[in-house]
Amino acid sequence: MSVKLFCCGDFVNYTSNEQCLSEEMKSIIHECDFSIANFEAPVFTDEVNRIPKAGPYVHQSKESPRILKNIGFTHVSLANNHIYDYGEAGFKSTIDALQSKGIEYVGAGFSFEECYHGKVLAKDGFSIGLLAACENEFGCNFEESITRSGYAWLFHPRLEDEIIRLKKNVDKIVLIAHAGVEDIVIPIKEWRERYKRLCDLGVDVVVGHHPHVPQGYEQHDGSLIFYSLGNFYFDTPAFYETTDDSYSVILNFEKNKEINFDILYHKKINGKTTVVESCDVNFSLTDLNHKLGKGYSNLNDETAIELYEKYYRNYYCLALDSNFSYLSLLKNVIKKIIRKDKKNEKDKALLLLHNIRIDSHRFTVQRALRLKYEK
Repeated sequence: MSVKLFCCGDFVNYTSNEQCLSEEMKSIIHECDFSIANFEAPVFTDEVNRIPKAGPYVHQSKESPRILKNIGFTHVSLANNHIYDYGEAGFKSTIDALQSKGIEYVGAGFSFEECYHGKVLAKDGFSIGLLAACENEFGCNFEESITRSGYAWLFHPRLEDEIIRLKKNVDKIVLIAHAGVEDIVIPIKEWRERYKRLCDLGVDVVVGHHPHVPQGYEQHDGSLIFYSLGNFYFDTPAFYETTDDSYSVILNFEKNKEINFDILYHKKINGKTTVVESCDVNFSLTDLNHKLGKGYSNLNDETAIELYEKYYRNYYCLALDSNFSYLSLLKNVIKKIIRKDKKNEKDKALLLLHNIRIDSHRFTVQRALRLKYEK
C-alpha cells in the first residue's frame, strides 16, 4: 500500500508550447498517483482587466490547462502572487478552464472558507491532506471580511485551524507554500521558523517555491521542508531564454512508515523541461543544504543587508518621493511643479503597499534596518 505524489515548482506556459516537457519527464509524472504544480498565473482572456498593483503582470495561454492535463497533472496550487493579476474575471476563467479539464485546485477560491479548505488525496485506504498558501501579496484573502475571490495566506490562523482539523482525518499532510525573496539561495529566517511551526501543528511535508531558484531542504522532527524547488516550466519573455536549472520531488508514502522521497533534477533544453543528472545543473543541492547549517545566521543577516542596500532602499525612496541626494530631490520638486501625475502618485502608493504588506519584503527590511542602525 503506497502512494506517490509528484511535486514541482512554478509553471507558466505563456507561448502555448505543446512540447514544454521531455517525454521522460511526462512518463515520470504519469507514473505517479497524484501530481501538483504551482499554476503561477491566470489564463489569458480578452474580457479581463488588470488589477491595481505593483510589480509585473503575468498570464498564460488558454491552452495551459489542456497541456497540463495531457502531461499528467491532477492538481494545481493557485496560492501565488500572480493568480489574481486580472481580478475576479481572470480568476474565474482560470478555474473554469482547469475544471473543464478535470484538474483540481487548492489554496484559492471564491470565498474565504474555500481558500483555506484542504483537499484529500486518497488511494487504497491511504489519505493525504493537501493545503496551499502564499505570502500576503495582491489577491490574498487575509481577512474574513474580504468577500472577493483570492488565495490563502501563510500566516493566517485559519490555515493553522485547517491543519489541526485535517490531521484528525488523514494519514499525512502536504503543504504547498509560495513565499520567499526571489533569486536568493537561502530561505530567510522568518520562513524557516514559520514552516517549522506549521510542521509542529501537523504538516508532514512543506513544498516551497516562488524564489525562481532552488533552495535546500531539511528535516524537522520527522517532517520534511523543501524551501524552494525553483521554476518547473516558465516561458514568459523574462524567462524564455533561461535554462531554469531546478528540481522536483516525488514523495513516497506508505502506511505506518517514514516518508521517502526522490529528487528529480531538470532544466530547459531546447524549450523543454528535461530530466538531467545532478552534475548537469548549475547548483549543488548538497551545498544548498549545507547553507542551512552552521553559518546560516550570519549568511541570512548579510543577505538582508545586501538586499536592502541594493533594492529595498531605492524602492522606499521612490515610493516616498525621498532621496538622500539633494540634486535628485530638487529634480523631483521641479517635476511636481511642471506636471502633476495622479497615476504616478497611485503607482508610488501601490509600491509602498507592496513593500510593506508582502511578508518577505517586510521581514528583510526590518532585519536589515535593525542590524544597521539598532546598535
